[in-house]
Amino acid sequence: MEAVPRSEPRSATVAAALALALAGCAALSFAVGDAIGFADPSTEAAFTLLWMVGLALLVWAAIVGGAVLVHLLRLIASGRRPMLIEALLVVAAAAVVAVVTLAHPLAGGGGGVG
Repeated sequence: MEAVPRSEPRSATVAAALALALAGCAALSFAVGDAIGFADPSTEAAFTLLWMVGLALLVWAAIVGGAVLVHLLRLIASGRRPMLIEALLVVAAAAVVAVVTLAHPLAGGGGGVG
């Protein structure tokens, strides 16, 4: 079995960066939707589309981030140390997902309302 050269990123690092990017894009989608608003009939369709895109991106960020977290926990359980950048990216992605979820709840006060 060949060792992965240090110049190539590990798949967990790429996946953790992907989770953070997805969460950031979800936040951007929700922010743009909030900026255009939904009160005007001409912007309601764009607002709805941005809300659905943001929600889909947020769900995928949580799925990918959760998968990377499970991978990192399995590494720790087997006695190996994960790379610091992987752990930091997962923590950052989880923080962005949490903040976006709190700022734009799916239901209840503020659900679907900019």
